[in-house]
Amino acid sequence: MPSSSTESREIVNSVINSVARLDCEALRRLDPERLSAQFNARLELEDYFHALWEHLKECGERPAVRTEYQPLAAVLDLLAGLSENAMLADGVMQQDLFRQPQQ
Repeated sequence: MPSSSTESREIVNSVINSVARLDCEALRRLDPERLSAQFNARLELEDYFHALWEHLKECGERPAVRTEYQPLAAVLDLLAGLSENAMLADGVMQQDLFRQPQQ
């Protein structure tokens, strides 16, 4: 019988895979400014949940091994997938996002 952790990961991977195609298609339709805003919003949300995870670790909660924190781990996996979609939406736009300002 699969563990709750394994089931959570399988569910998250299923959601990521189901949404990825639609998400990437929508992201490709955005102009560089809106794609950048979408990328930044996704990273900000991901950063918030990472900070929550780190806070739990600092409090001695051991979120990586405690089953009650598996949903948080699943959310982190999902957010990482959505951030990756935005990062990889389009090679040209990706270069525009990370290009250093010209002086």
